[in-house]
Amino acid sequence: MKGKFGFFLAGGVVGAVCALLYAPRSGAETRALVADKANEAWGTAQHYGNEAQIRGKQFYNDAVARGHEAYQSASDSARATYGKAYDSAQDALGAARTRVDEIRGNATPVVVERNDELRDKIEAARARIAAQVAANAASSADVEAVASTDAEVADAPAAAEETAEAENKAADDQKADAE
Repeated sequence: MKGKFGFFLAGGVVGAVCALLYAPRSGAETRALVADKANEAWGTAQHYGNEAQIRGKQFYNDAVARGHEAYQSASDSARATYGKAYDSAQDALGAARTRVDEIRGNATPVVVERNDELRDKIEAARARIAAQVAANAASSADVEAVASTDAEVADAPAAAEETAEAENKAADDQKADAE
């Protein structure tokens, strides 16, 4: 749409120039008229250019000011958020430390109590082992006594024979001496 409008304006300018050139005036008057119109157009263009420059500078300054405001607002917001997060983290750290100290305080008696229970169980086990060892030793002594009695009973016939032989020999020796 803008292209069509631009061609329309260009056509209008070309038509105006042609009309001035073919007007029933003298060359000097036409040139003066064209020069006046060109100077007037140049002045108007300079006026609009200056206005555009002023508006551009004003727009630029406004954009810079808004940019600084947005930066400052974002910076303040970030600082506030950081401060809140830092405070929250410090609170959580303090609560965690308190909880750890509390657990440590509660755990120490439990550990000591469990330790005492374990020592009592170990001592009871030692006592049972000592009693079992003593019972095994007594049982072993009884077994040895029975075994030695069994050995004596098994050796009794041989011992009786030896004793009988010794008595017979002694009797033989007495007879031989008596003879």
